Amino acid sequence: MKHLLLALTMAISIISAHAQENITLVYSWTAGDTAANFYRALANEANKLQNKYNFIVDYKPGAGGTVAANATLANANNALWLNSSAAFIRPNLYPNDSHDITAFRTLMPMCMVSFVAISSKYRSWNEVPKNAKLTIGMTGLGTTTHLVSIQIAKNFPNMIVIPFKSTSEALVNVLSGAIDFSIGVHSDSEQYTINTQPRQIYWLGQTGRQSIKATELLVNQGFSQDLGNMNAPHQIFAARKMSEDRFRELRGVLVEAARAQSVISASLAANCIPGSQLPDIQLDTWFSSQQNQWKRLTQGLVLAK
Repeated sequence: MKHLLLALTMAISIISAHAQENITLVYSWTAGDTAANFYRALANEANKLQNKYNFIVDYKPGAGGTVAANATLANANNALWLNSSAAFIRPNLYPNDSHDITAFRTLMPMCMVSFVAISSKYRSWNEVPKNAKLTIGMTGLGTTTHLVSIQIAKNFPNMIVIPFKSTSEALVNVLSGAIDFSIGVHSDSEQYTINTQPRQIYWLGQTGRQSIKATELLVNQGFSQDLGNMNAPHQIFAARKMSEDRFRELRGVLVEAARAQSVISASLAANCIPGSQLPDIQLDTWFSSQQNQWKRLTQGLVLAK
């Protein structure tokens, strides 16, 4: 009898496991990025909370998040899109070669991160020659780092902006000396500023108006004041054609999962200030405010592919 009960229990467990519905969290950059860590932590915690859904993180870099956006739309009821302000920026810069941001809504803001300009060649902007040929790397056309790079390049007439698939890939090229600068997040390069001798990376300035790790603000170093508003909000988007019941159910699971210490710690390790507990009633306002802010910050920019 005991053996029969054990067999039945195992059979039920196997059936339940197979009955789980997969929800793909489609990340817009590569698995090596620091930001990917808090999304992986979020998926793990969401899977611990319930047995109905199995949350999986998938990586589809390219075109400032458009590849990931289109993959999400193709599986609208079982996929969520993980992106930052790039979700709003790219359609403004490349309207004919981008995703349709109006096809999405914010399911949950995740956290807010600032960007830092790094170099292995120069310790400060005062050392950078104005008339030299310079290169600065960023994470793809039509992203927040692209916008930041453009603003920095305005101060250096011969600076060329080069796209990479991720901040980590751009960092590797700075470390190797292939490019002069890159735009990333503090946590990507911190190990090269404090744990190596001699020092391999220098932080030359950051976006926003509040310093992270005593980094000088770009707005205080002769760069555009718009850089003070260019911190990026990571967030989770759902397709508007996802059913309302599914939207509410997934949001409930993920908001609860985001309260876990592992998710909070992973966000803070990436210097991304958590913001996942935004009330339901403010979601549409949040989405609209982001759309309007990045439209203003990209107004007048016309870029080649």
